Amino acid sequence: MNYTLQRMWIRRSRSAKEAWETMLNQAGIRSEDTVEYTVGVYDGEKLVATGSRYKNVLKCIAVCKNYTGGEVISLLISHLMTEVFDEGFTSCYVYTKPESVQSFLYMGFNEIERVGEDLVFLEKAVHGFDEFLRNLEKEKIQGEKISGIVMNANPFTKGHKYLIETAAKASDVLHVFVLTEDLSVFPTSVRKELVKRGTDHLKNVRIHETGDYMVSAKTFPSYFLKENKDVTEVQASLDARIFKNHIAKALGITTRYVGEEPLSFATNIYNEAMKKVFQDEMNLVIIPRKEFDGEVISASRVRKYLKEDRVEDLKGLVPETTFEFLVSEEGKKIQEKLRSEEQ
Repeated sequence: MNYTLQRMWIRRSRSAKEAWETMLNQAGIRSEDTVEYTVGVYDGEKLVATGSRYKNVLKCIAVCKNYTGGEVISLLISHLMTEVFDEGFTSCYVYTKPESVQSFLYMGFNEIERVGEDLVFLEKAVHGFDEFLRNLEKEKIQGEKISGIVMNANPFTKGHKYLIETAAKASDVLHVFVLTEDLSVFPTSVRKELVKRGTDHLKNVRIHETGDYMVSAKTFPSYFLKENKDVTEVQASLDARIFKNHIAKALGITTRYVGEEPLSFATNIYNEAMKKVFQDEMNLVIIPRKEFDGEVISASRVRKYLKEDRVEDLKGLVPETTFEFLVSEEGKKIQEKLRSEEQ
């Protein structure tokens, strides 16, 4: 058959959005706002498949029942992958149902990890997960107690510093992972550098990035999960499984440290999901949060003070190295950006 591909302008055209949502609903999945590009596959005038991407993640893929398992899905995925690589990305990711995995394996994707019957995470990459793990293995250091921490550090606070110092004191080696995904007001390069500067006095700490293997809510899909499934719990379980089964093994990590989260419902779910996934195979140590002036120190509190131009008040919340950055020209630009987002 002669199928045609047409971009679906779901942001501009009500009819295109309705056709897209109808196709997704028929496939038993929900639409998502975080898509940048959507395409439809047509058999004549009939829409028979659709798919979208957000950055280098494929999303909202649906195919009519009579067209599954053949040329249509190959045409759709090939087109979306071309879009991803034409945008300059060197990797392409997809989250899908277990029953849909085979189609992606045929297209050259490799499975990274799965969460039961809920989700499978796959990639097609020039420099993929295996290479990421091999590079991590080069950083492996022998010791009796090897520990790990994962943080966003948006920006690095005295709370983050306290967590790292506490873990480092109890460990022979501590590996700290800073989220690579650049969706924070403080860019990845800045966040990583502030963690380095703030922990420079700790000689047993090693700083890494997470690569694309720990994800944010923006990237993570919810569209095909059952309504009664907690999306955050599934995402947390995926992250925990990737950490336990792959990253921890590459570095010999046996203990993961996290901060207690009285303020964040989502992070509490993360901590509970890690307990379930780690069980007896890895230790999870939850450290009480550091406080200042009777309140928990948090990066969100720091960003709030920056928006309110309460720069001097930040001295109780951030290490000297972070404060020096915040009052620098680059730091002032971020402060302006925060204020403009508020307006």
